[in-house]
Amino acid sequence: MKALIHDLFFSGCILYLPAAACAMAGWKRWRNGIFISGMVLLFLSAIARACYNWPLVCLFQEPYLIALFIAVIAVCLYRYDKSAVIATGLLSVAIAYIAFLFPGDIYTAFPKSNSVFSHLFSITSSLARAAYLCSAALALYSLTWTGNIQGEGRRSLNRVIANLVVVGFASHSIGMFFGGFWSYVGWGMPLHWESRIFLGMAGVWFYYSLYLHLHLAQKVGSNTVLLAACAGGILTFVFTFLPDTGAFHFQGMIR
Repeated sequence: MKALIHDLFFSGCILYLPAAACAMAGWKRWRNGIFISGMVLLFLSAIARACYNWPLVCLFQEPYLIALFIAVIAVCLYRYDKSAVIATGLLSVAIAYIAFLFPGDIYTAFPKSNSVFSHLFSITSSLARAAYLCSAALALYSLTWTGNIQGEGRRSLNRVIANLVVVGFASHSIGMFFGGFWSYVGWGMPLHWESRIFLGMAGVWFYYSLYLHLHLAQKVGSNTVLLAACAGGILTFVFTFLPDTGAFHFQGMIR
C-alpha cells in the first residue's frame, strides 16, 4: 500500500509536466485533460493514504491534501475566470512537487487520532491553507499582469481573491473548532499536542481576520489589499505548510 500511495502521487506529479508544456504551447484541450488526469491521481493517492491508516489519521498528510485542493480550486475557477487558472495551476504544480520532494512521515498514525474530529480537522484546515495560497497567487498575478487585465476583468479577479479568502477563513475557523473537539476527546483538555503547526495556524487566523477587516472597510486602495493577500500567502506557506514537510528525500523519488 505504501508503494501504491507513493506511485500514484508520483505519477500525478509527472503528468503535471506535459500539462505545463501544453499550456505553454497553447494546446488548451490537451492541457486540461492531462492536468485533470494528474489531479485524479493525486486524489486516488489521498484516498489510498486515508484507507491505509483508517480509522486513524496519518501524520503530515496535509501537504498532499493542500496540493489536491489547489488543483481542484484551479479547475473550479476555470468556468468563472480563465486567467485565474494560470496562477493557480502553476501554484498547484509547485506545491505538489514540494510535497513530493520534501515528505514528512506520511505513514505514521497514533491512537489518539481515532476520532471523526481529527479527520475533519485535517480536511478543513488543508482546504483553508489551499484557499489562502490560491488567493495569494491570484493577488500576485493581478499585481504583476496589470497590462493584460484591466477594468471589469481585474475587478472580477479581485472578487475571486476575496471570495477565496472568505472560504479559507471560514474553513480555518471551522477547522479550529474541530481541532479543539479532537483535543478534548483525545486528551481531555482543549489543547495538548505540542506542535508548531497549531501556533502557526492561530497566527495566520488572526492575520486573515485583520485582512477581512481591511477589505470590508474599503478605505484603502485595491493594490494595498492585494499586497496584504500576497503577504498572507507567504505567512501561510512558512508557518502552516513548511512545518508539515520534511527533509529533501531523493532516494525514494524514483524506485
